[in-house]
Amino acid sequence: MQNPEHIKNKSFIEIAIRQINAACPEKINADLLIRCLRTGKCEEKWKPHIWAFLEELPIPLIHDIVLSGALTFEELAEAIEIWECSDGPTTEWIREMAALRMETTA
Repeated sequence: MQNPEHIKNKSFIEIAIRQINAACPEKINADLLIRCLRTGKCEEKWKPHIWAFLEELPIPLIHDIVLSGALTFEELAEAIEIWECSDGPTTEWIREMAALRMETTA
């Protein structure tokens, strides 16, 4: 039987995946998306998916993903730099949240 936390973590990511994949011809899965975000390494064809995640998803959904433990603000802020995302409300918010998190742990 799966851990309920694991299921909860996946549900927010799966919502994000559905939104991202709706606009892209190639379909990415949750494990690959998380790996690309964490490592900054994946095939060029997944770049639009990464950009869509970091630039276009609703902030509340990204917040839910972080609160679920699937990713951290620090990982997302680093991914913004690695993937050379455009500045916008979502990327600015992620950076602010990562900086706030680092301030509270210092």
